[in-house]
Amino acid sequence: MFLNFNYTFTDKSYNNPREFDQYNEDKYSSVKSIHIHGTTDRHDNNPVIFGFGDEIDDDYKSIEKLNDNSYLEHIKSINYLETDNYKKLLEYINSGNFQIFIFGHSCGISDRTLLNTIFEHENCASIKLFYHQKAEHIDNYSDIVRNISRNFNDKAKMRDRVVNKNYCEQLK
Repeated sequence: MFLNFNYTFTDKSYNNPREFDQYNEDKYSSVKSIHIHGTTDRHDNNPVIFGFGDEIDDDYKSIEKLNDNSYLEHIKSINYLETDNYKKLLEYINSGNFQIFIFGHSCGISDRTLLNTIFEHENCASIKLFYHQKAEHIDNYSDIVRNISRNFNDKAKMRDRVVNKNYCEQLK
């Protein structure tokens, strides 16, 4: 499954299952995509979702206590309920073990609640990063790992699941 956080269709460039043969036991299955934050295609009934996605944060609790629904208008988890994307994601992660590949996502706290749900799920086997090599001896692997750590409540799970840089790959 390709969980796309982008509003465009960049996932189509990865939609050849043979590209994932080295990782995929079911080599000839089709890659399914979920555009969790909607798309730019106004005809697909998948509206774009902008907003705050960190209900783990203490500030979110204070927003809820204001008892004013207008402050919750741009909360991602509430807007996920406008489509069945989130439900499809949960069905997928509940169906068996999975490995996460991260391509181009910063893993920052704007998606913290969703990433926490996926990263700490009992079926998550590992999290493999595809990082940007900026210059010789300079890349963003450690920055992504630091961001990933903020999405974990259980830091022992984080250290167990994030793949060591030696086994991760540069984006090409």
